[in-house]
Amino acid sequence: MKIENQIQDISESQLIPCTEEELAQYIQNSGKQVVQHRGCFWKETFPGFYQPLHWMECLRVEQAICPPKLHWGFQCALREEDMKFCNNFMPIHVLSNLEKYDEQSLSSNRRYLVRKGRKKVKVFQLIDNAILQEQGYEVFVSSTRRKGSKPCSREKYVLNLQNDSFAPKNRLIIAGFIDQKLSGYITGYGINKTAYLDKAYYLTEALSTNIGTLLTFEFVQACRRSGKIKQVVNGLHLREDPSLSIFKESMGFSLKHIPIKLQINPIVAKLIQWRYPDKYYRLTGS
Repeated sequence: MKIENQIQDISESQLIPCTEEELAQYIQNSGKQVVQHRGCFWKETFPGFYQPLHWMECLRVEQAICPPKLHWGFQCALREEDMKFCNNFMPIHVLSNLEKYDEQSLSSNRRYLVRKGRKKVKVFQLIDNAILQEQGYEVFVSSTRRKGSKPCSREKYVLNLQNDSFAPKNRLIIAGFIDQKLSGYITGYGINKTAYLDKAYYLTEALSTNIGTLLTFEFVQACRRSGKIKQVVNGLHLREDPSLSIFKESMGFSLKHIPIKLQINPIVAKLIQWRYPDKYYRLTGS
């Protein structure tokens, strides 16, 4: 496989957002379930727990009712006029000043690391999953083990790539190469005016090149070039990983506590709070 046929110049990359309806169709085409209820598309993020496909979409209070499925809870954001019905918060990292986000908006240290990273890392947009199927598993394994988790098999990794729920135009893959070897990549997608930075994997031995800083910066630039995206979400707050939170905030992703309506079975809530306090925090913001 010639790498030249699978990449695009990073200066031309941009993330084209899809609509919620398109996303729901992509997910259903990949064999996963989406539930439409009261004009909102919901997904089962954990068995029995539902969230809207679009995290940051603020629903009307009359829409904020879980689909009539067997469930133990649901979570959603509400519109400003319905804030009085919110009872919890979602701790999430968000970059909002997208139109002004460039190298000059970074701190002098981060600006230096971006420029330093460019000297060793060549960055491209991948136009499909072919390079990841060939070289991505090593990157995935290195990153997953560094975080203390057990990676899935190569077969499962490739199958997950093949079952990607997005059309190529709506999925952005930014990859970094060192000496022509894939050394890290970021994936993300956009819905309406919001982009979601989905996954980020880096070879451990590549971290010293500042590949994470560089790829994150270029991902946001691709969102900015679309002209349609107004904010970028970089995951929920992992308070158990303070260094990651510091990194995100240093790149412009402020920690915000988005008001939400949360309904959860009290017995399950107590179990999660006792057994998984950090997950409970991400569910409730407290």
